[in-house]
Amino acid sequence: MKAVLTAAALALCTAPLASAQSIIGTWTCVRTTADNDAVSNVTFADSGRLDALVNIDFLGLDQEVFAQARYRSDYQMDNGMLRDTPVSAYVNKLVIDGQDATRSEHADTLRQGLLDGSDASAKVTFTSDNYMILSTDSAPINCVRM
Repeated sequence: MKAVLTAAALALCTAPLASAQSIIGTWTCVRTTADNDAVSNVTFADSGRLDALVNIDFLGLDQEVFAQARYRSDYQMDNGMLRDTPVSAYVNKLVIDGQDATRSEHADTLRQGLLDGSDASAKVTFTSDNYMILSTDSAPINCVRM
């Protein structure tokens, strides 16, 4: 569960671009795979701070899981890639098979997984001023400017 949540949340929170000014603002990003769906509202500040609210639905080992986490990091552009360094993470909600697990070891594992995910990066392709596709090691992430 940690690997899936960490990969999805961290992937949704990284966005490399050709120009740092082009990512400033708030984006809604979606990633869908066979195992999970993730939607995130990501705000890139001109100060280099990233703030994301991530919602993830997925099937665990015979379990339905919903997680919502707030993630903050510092980002830097380098040769068209954005490096993401975690600053803080908080699990707002974690529901496993309909049971609240927000204060469980699973929530602590998710939070720590987000914080341990340093040096993440992704490539971006802009298809317009308001739409970008983030390419990571996993499924592409589609983002629309809010």
